Amino acid sequence: MSHTVIETADNGPFEGDGVPTVAIRIDADHRGSIPAGGIRDGVLYFQRCRWCHTSVFRRLLCPVCGSTDMAEERSDGIGVIHHVTVVGRSAGKPRAMAIIDMQEGFRLRARVSAVPLARVCVGAQVRLGFGPQPQEIAFHLCDS
Repeated sequence: MSHTVIETADNGPFEGDGVPTVAIRIDADHRGSIPAGGIRDGVLYFQRCRWCHTSVFRRLLCPVCGSTDMAEERSDGIGVIHHVTVVGRSAGKPRAMAIIDMQEGFRLRARVSAVPLARVCVGAQVRLGFGPQPQEIAFHLCDS
């Protein structure tokens, strides 16, 4: 016969019981490990599930089969705008944020640089560019 002991707030160990206790420390500035995918050395990387070959961007699990076995691949950096929103800011210039369908089959959200902003529209082809921040993902309109 086996017994299972479940500790609750009423019967848990106390510091004076001789049982070491560990206080869980929550650090607001602590950031967990960043999932694979993103810009590295000016190249966009994404993940592909090794089981079902679904391509995703910055995911821990495959959304189709639930696998954690993901391979990192290099993207060509070319996509088409699926949805776009112009974001106005109280300080600074407005900017275009878009959901982009990449050629490799995954979607991502990124900033699109264009002057004037009216040129950024659904169906426009974009190419990976560089944002003002080192790791910021930004796209530029392709010249047709």
